[in-house]
Amino acid sequence: MQLDLYSQSLLWAFGLSAIFGVIANKANFCTMGAVSDWVNIGDLSRLRAWFLAIATAIIGVGVLEYSGSIDMSLTTSNETSNPPYRSANFIWLRHLVGGLMFGVGMTLASGCGNKTLVRLGEGNMKSVVVLAIMGIAAWWMLFSNFGYTVFLQWMLPLSVDFSQHDIAGQDITAVLAGVSGMATPVLGLSIALLLGLALLFWVLRARDFRDNRELLGAGLIIGLLIVIGWYVTAGASGQALLDELDFMDQRPFFTGAQSLTFIGPSGHVAQYLKEGFAAIYLTFGVATLAGVIVGSFLYTLLFRKLRIEWFVTWKDFMMHAIGAVLMGIGGVLAMGCTIGQGISGVSTLALGSILTLAAIIAGSAATMKYQYYLMMREDD
Repeated sequence: MQLDLYSQSLLWAFGLSAIFGVIANKANFCTMGAVSDWVNIGDLSRLRAWFLAIATAIIGVGVLEYSGSIDMSLTTSNETSNPPYRSANFIWLRHLVGGLMFGVGMTLASGCGNKTLVRLGEGNMKSVVVLAIMGIAAWWMLFSNFGYTVFLQWMLPLSVDFSQHDIAGQDITAVLAGVSGMATPVLGLSIALLLGLALLFWVLRARDFRDNRELLGAGLIIGLLIVIGWYVTAGASGQALLDELDFMDQRPFFTGAQSLTFIGPSGHVAQYLKEGFAAIYLTFGVATLAGVIVGSFLYTLLFRKLRIEWFVTWKDFMMHAIGAVLMGIGGVLAMGCTIGQGISGVSTLALGSILTLAAIIAGSAATMKYQYYLMMREDD
């Protein structure tokens, strides 16, 4: 039986994220852990793996966009993408505040969204609680007026609307093309190659990282998974799906050009459950969450890594709960997490994605330093 385009996109989402779950489990690919290694012991190995994935995604998206294989202009509108990374309205405060909140939250919760899903697949019961609380917080941001009332209504007046200056989007290419008048396709490819190769140079200059085949492979594969996600949703089949959805009586929620991301989708899962598994809420994001958990679980079973874990103290529970709330609210506010903005978003060269990535790292690093300070005071 021939599957419709939407069902195909859901299968792609599940398959790609299942591979992600396997790789992240096997290589211990953890963005919070990467920041922790750097801040606490000066080890950059896992941070280099993260940035290898970013570099791979930037170059891959740049080449596909230049060749016309994907249409990333779809990411400038809520109608054609989820989220609209390249929106011409650059609400910089949402990325700064949301990124900082998420960085603090993932540190308190002992891992970001993708690590929570991977640990759940390993049998970690803490992650069940974190995912549930994070999903409710994300649902609150997505399906109520909370996000606008508390955050966006005072952030919007301070935003930069590039469309008022005849600039198509907030990505680096569009901004520079608008200022210089250069041809966008050539400029876009040049910027993608320049930034991607510069990151690759930094990543691969460390011999110990080059010799670490596990982390090297993880960074490359995860970067490629992001690129494939864009190809599926912003390529020919993705554009055909958007055309098809225009004629549907009930268009599924959160459709359009997108790649892997995990915080918004946790809110999608909450809505999907709330609405009694209504088909229009079975989103690309719901499929990605399921895929990561299943992929991690299968790897756990195959290599007998099942590890049941629960909160050791009430304080431990409270820290994880607070972290989950901050991740859910901050991740939706910032329009993504360490993967959704840190790799998928940055691959579009959107200014908001780059700012979010910096804010997440800063928020996480500052929280770790503060935790270390408190620990030293207790020892004294």
